[in-house]
Amino acid sequence: MDRSGMDVELLEKSGADIAYVMPSHQYPTGIVMPVKRRQELLVWAYEKEGRYLIEDDYDSEFRYKGKPIPALQGMDGRNRVIYYGTFSKSIAPAIRVSYMVLPGPLFAVYRDRMNFYASTVSRIDQNILYQFMAEGHYERHLNRMRAVYKAKHDTLAAGLKPFESQFLIRGEHAGLHLLLTDCKGRAENLLISMAAKSGVKVYGMSGYFIHEQPDTYPSTIVLGFASLTEEEIKTGLALLCQAWSVYDGKEGSCV
Repeated sequence: MDRSGMDVELLEKSGADIAYVMPSHQYPTGIVMPVKRRQELLVWAYEKEGRYLIEDDYDSEFRYKGKPIPALQGMDGRNRVIYYGTFSKSIAPAIRVSYMVLPGPLFAVYRDRMNFYASTVSRIDQNILYQFMAEGHYERHLNRMRAVYKAKHDTLAAGLKPFESQFLIRGEHAGLHLLLTDCKGRAENLLISMAAKSGVKVYGMSGYFIHEQPDTYPSTIVLGFASLTEEEIKTGLALLCQAWSVYDGKEGSCV
């Protein structure tokens, strides 16, 4: 990964023929992949027969800044993108409904090899979701939820202004979390324990790596806000301010 998403040069060197990407909002880094990088990934896929991109359209419904960027699947003209997503974030995790859009040639293979598979999702639930979408309720629901999450997002982003002297803040364009990368050289586990002593639960970026990343990735805290009220966000930020000693230089008090 680099600041634009998956590094295509490293992908080429890896020898892989399939790349799993989250261009809409990569989790957990929060990167929204620019159009140029998406085009580069498509070029990579087209250079060799049998290469595919698996596009997880994660958090695409919740974009707060900038114009929407076309999905890789919509840019693909050669049947090299497998597109899928889920309704867990936009409706509820409990319904356990996801979907996959296969290129034509792969759909034929799927029908041939997976005809024994039966969906575990109730047909009644599937039909309810279908009616919910067909009658326009899903789009209206998304508009409402986008407004709710944007209000929470903006409250968190505004409350983090005083933290900019100590942290690099990223991931603010979309999704349901922001990232704080420490600029003072403090250890990630120290920041987490300091927050915990003040009654605030935060997570470290290191917990998302498959392999250990000793001293190769700066201390970064993941701040989620989806389940919190705006008042709880403000209270949590005030506690983090004290825990991490984010002071106003003029008065020497916590901002």
